[in-house]
Amino acid sequence: MSEQHYCDQCDNQCPIDSLRCNKGRIRFGQEPVEHKRSDGPLGLLEKCGFVLHHGNWEQEDALSVLNTQERAELERMLSVLLADWEKRMPEGLSGARQGRGCGHH
Repeated sequence: MSEQHYCDQCDNQCPIDSLRCNKGRIRFGQEPVEHKRSDGPLGLLEKCGFVLHHGNWEQEDALSVLNTQERAELERMLSVLLADWEKRMPEGLSGARQGRGCGHH
């Protein structure tokens, strides 16, 4: 059996000597790291992003608790944030979407 050099626990496929996700760290006998979340609105965005990314949501289910007006306001606010962040990121969001950003797992 050949020695494994890359982790197979998530899409990042990290080298075994620099694992980024706790699944990989646990799988290869390393201590998991505790991720600190921000407080306030940023913490809520992080938690929502985590749930959306790792949950098994149907598209319509994810926002079903919001009425039409609340959905429109959420979309407007998120659009304002994304437009600002796009201007401030060196490669824009397209670079992050193509995997050139830092890994999060």
